[in-house]
Amino acid sequence: MLKTILIHIKLITTIVILNSVISCKATQNQTNTNTSSIIATIDLVNVVDDKVKVEIKVSNLDTDTISYFIPKIVPGTYQNNDYGKYIEDLEAFDQQGNPLYVQKHGNNRWKINKAKDLKKITYWVNDTFDSEDTHDVFSPTGTNIIKDKNFVLNLYAFVGYFNGMKESNYKLFIKHPSQLEASTSLKEIFFENTKKATNAKTDIDYFSLKRYAELADNPIMYSNLDRVTFTVNNIEILLSVYSNNPIHRAAKIMPQMERMIRAQKNFLGDINATKKYSILLYLSSQKSEDAKGFGALEHNTSTVIVLPESLSPKKLNEALTDVVSHEFFHIVTPLTIHSKEIHDFDYNNPKMSEHLWLYEGTTEYFSLLFQITQGLISKEEFFQRIRDKIKASKNFDDSISFTNMSKNILKAPYHENYRNVYEKGALISMCLDIIMREESGGVYGILYLIKNLSLEYGSDKPFEDKDLIKSIEKASYPEIIAFLQKHVIGNTPIDYKYYLNKVGLHYGIKNAPSSYFIFEQQPFVTGSEETKEVIFTPGTTYNNFLKNLGIQGGDVLISINDKMYTIKNIYDLFGDSNKWKIGDEISFKIKRNNEVIVLKSKVIEPTVETRILELDPTASEEKLALLKKWIND
Repeated sequence: MLKTILIHIKLITTIVILNSVISCKATQNQTNTNTSSIIATIDLVNVVDDKVKVEIKVSNLDTDTISYFIPKIVPGTYQNNDYGKYIEDLEAFDQQGNPLYVQKHGNNRWKINKAKDLKKITYWVNDTFDSEDTHDVFSPTGTNIIKDKNFVLNLYAFVGYFNGMKESNYKLFIKHPSQLEASTSLKEIFFENTKKATNAKTDIDYFSLKRYAELADNPIMYSNLDRVTFTVNNIEILLSVYSNNPIHRAAKIMPQMERMIRAQKNFLGDINATKKYSILLYLSSQKSEDAKGFGALEHNTSTVIVLPESLSPKKLNEALTDVVSHEFFHIVTPLTIHSKEIHDFDYNNPKMSEHLWLYEGTTEYFSLLFQITQGLISKEEFFQRIRDKIKASKNFDDSISFTNMSKNILKAPYHENYRNVYEKGALISMCLDIIMREESGGVYGILYLIKNLSLEYGSDKPFEDKDLIKSIEKASYPEIIAFLQKHVIGNTPIDYKYYLNKVGLHYGIKNAPSSYFIFEQQPFVTGSEETKEVIFTPGTTYNNFLKNLGIQGGDVLISINDKMYTIKNIYDLFGDSNKWKIGDEISFKIKRNNEVIVLKSKVIEPTVETRILELDPTASEEKLALLKKWIND
């Protein structure tokens, strides 16, 4: 769902623990028989102090009090963002314009008295892009307000819902400068009065939405028109770009996007979950008051992407390929296949689904698999990416149940393992794919399973969390259920070597040539700006020379053969070590836990223990045939 790009600027690699708020469960569960439309108006013309005004009209309420909510959390983010913190001066009025008493509870709830008299509420919305140093709202999940230039509207941050009325339909009017146009998957509806602007510089757009979930799931970007549309297998793709860098234009980006999405549709075959898909790309200047969190948030028929505009066209295409390939596959999971926890998402007291391995893991796996099956990457590149995911997965707790982690992803100690849904989650799907290939003689893989599930369920037919495994059992093989019970519901770590061997691959360890203090641009030492000391990294255990010497991660280097080293001359280490000769005596003076230790040894040829994934030269013809079906189909 939420996809991040590792550009080392700001990553959503930690999940914020859900803060305690005043419980409003009883209030939210109140029933309200009112089915009249909620009319929401967002004014993008009269921007004041970088804020926009929102007006919500409602009628025929039959309750004495009612609460208005702005989401605390939205699907796909897995963190508490408290969007209500960006709402200011919320006021409520009756038909005559008289104010009604409003009391705020926590960050995201406003309780309104004399609700039977309520006709409208108004408030101002501040954006998040320009204040990211003060909060944890990841840019693609946030908002942007640049008067007369750009508005990134994740609508859940602008328009809320009344308790008991999330199923009411919404009429959304957006007043905007006429030089800016809306990019969205929503269909604009012609309304007689919407284009009768107050002056030639103003337009009004009108959208009709069936329920709040549809509103929350359809972002809109207003900007000067730089967009292209193209069609891939009957899906209309909109690519809209906002950038101040003239080298980045939608028409230049489109060819790579079209090639990639066409390959994705060829991979998916007859799975058709949407007729329109929008890619809303905001390229940040990276200045102090601009977005710094790079990546994307998927929606059912669109994705909001934030990347730095300083990227070269080549690097931008690479980043977009990584992001869009993941986000586009979400049209399958969770658009077509999802649980009731997602379908009826509670934006302020969420109940999380057990099956992140399906929503995120399968999606991430597809984003890798389609590239090899459609000829976009080589076998060696594919093997390396699988190897890298295995390595990355080892950075997380491999002894916890994946379904239990998913269900409790907002809590410690599970939230710090969230990123593993993209690593181990993808590897779970890889193993399922290999098992299905083996059991079917190469004919069926996990894509076949997903197609069967999409036929059983659908965008309007969610499943019960507890029933998914039963559905998978009917659509696959007993070996699949045994794997899920042991490694996904259970907490037994996966033996990847065992499953990769089934398709003729060898996963193991080899010693690769290295230098003494760096391997593949990864140094075994780092410098402390605070203490000016040279410190060994945890990776030293993979370096045979440093390991044999007795160096441990965290050790502070004082001297080698009586030459002192600090951060000022740290680069001398690399030049000095090039002069060492095999067999020479060497003496390291280090500090460990404030104790000075001298370690002596002889210089040996440096190597590094590294993981490999490659074709097994002893693999049988049967296994090689299975490999071919796996990565060529």
